[in-house]
Amino acid sequence: MLHSRPHIEAGDLVIMYFTRESMQPITVTPGEYFHNKFGRYAHTDMVGMKFGSKMHAPKPHSGYIYLLRPTPELWTLSLPHRTQILYQTDISYIIQRLGVRPGTRVVEAGTGSGSMTHSLSRAVGPRGNVFSFEYHQNRFEAAKAEFESHNLANVRINHRNVCKDGFGEAENVQAIFLDLPAPWEAISDAIKAFDPTKIARICCFSPCLEQVLKTVTTLREQQFEDISTVEVLTRTHELVPPAPANTPARLRDITSIVTGLKEHEDKKNQRRIIQMKAAREKAREKKEAAASKAATAVPEPALDSEPSATGETSKDPEAKGDLTSPSALKRKHEELEVEAEITGPSAEGDPSKKPKTEGDDAVEGDIDQGAEDRVDKSTARIWTEPTTNIQNVIITKPSYEMRGHTSYLTFALYYPASIRQQLDSQDVAPTPGGSTPVPKRLEEVAVESREDRSGSQETEYGDKAMEEVMGTMTEEDMMALGA
Repeated sequence: MLHSRPHIEAGDLVIMYFTRESMQPITVTPGEYFHNKFGRYAHTDMVGMKFGSKMHAPKPHSGYIYLLRPTPELWTLSLPHRTQILYQTDISYIIQRLGVRPGTRVVEAGTGSGSMTHSLSRAVGPRGNVFSFEYHQNRFEAAKAEFESHNLANVRINHRNVCKDGFGEAENVQAIFLDLPAPWEAISDAIKAFDPTKIARICCFSPCLEQVLKTVTTLREQQFEDISTVEVLTRTHELVPPAPANTPARLRDITSIVTGLKEHEDKKNQRRIIQMKAAREKAREKKEAAASKAATAVPEPALDSEPSATGETSKDPEAKGDLTSPSALKRKHEELEVEAEITGPSAEGDPSKKPKTEGDDAVEGDIDQGAEDRVDKSTARIWTEPTTNIQNVIITKPSYEMRGHTSYLTFALYYPASIRQQLDSQDVAPTPGGSTPVPKRLEEVAVESREDRSGSQETEYGDKAMEEVMGTMTEEDMMALGA
């Protein structure tokens, strides 16, 4: 998977880029085709093209795609999800905090979809090793086939439940990453896999604070130090460049925006008036046609009707003066609606329809003139377009990659036995200056810590005694431990 060849060859893994939100990996197989909404693409045509090329679909389609070289970052965005995955925001921070570099031996418990595994494989290089463990059989088989097809030679994946069976062949590792539902159950076995001569690092990935508290408690019980929990969030912005020279400014002033909105509202009102006129004309024609048809129609007596008091027969309730039947009420309602559409609002409910006198005209003129003056003065007070020479500015907007809460990352260090023995030994020499010996001071710190946290849940991570012990070591000793 990780290569620097400039051209695509048969059997290569290629990331097809459609949009920023859509990518898909394929293995180039001559004779096969890829179909999507952008067009039809032949794998044979991809062979020989440069990575990063733009591939157009044959006619009649007008779409295109980009053919990208696979990287761990692109694979994370396009891989088939078997589980929830880690993204580069967390992956990059974890690799940095664990000190993963070329030649490192690192353990990953919880392979999942393999997003983290690909980044670890690149970080450790050909001289390093990644021991990955997955307890789910189907996910293990899928990940194993995937790693083999991507030529991740430095990754050794095992089907194993590390919480119960330990880490097996993984020995002398410098870093361990636990992405497990109960990482605290694997911490005791993780200690056995550490390199006993170097400072080892561990990271536990947990989505809930309850898991974090249990993990921290276990880490402290197992003599881990420098325990900390962080939450990494992404906040990206897309920079919008200024408009090219001799083109209209991207940013419009307030006056032009308001004018455009008013013009849009006027057009909407004009369209509504035209629609109302057309509806009234249609209703008038419909009423005239109904009246003409009623005038020329010859009434026919119904066969099953009952004779009336005058000896005539009728089936229509309106003929007998019955206007309470459903049909009669419905017909009357329709007639009123048509009449309202034709005549418009009644003069009784609309003050503008009332007759006007000369005095009314004079008063109305004074009112309108005063209202216009008030509007003009009010508008002048509310907004005046400022004078500025700024034509374009670079603005930002949140990008689609912005994500909310992911999970909590708990980090800790496990020191070699030489340091831990100094902490546990009862025969440690007094510290420089004749101060209290380290074991006695450790006991005092523990008592003070318990008194300060009495009645509260244990969530503090630091240890002052470790700082005192580390202060007695020389720079050469620290460099030898971290090598």
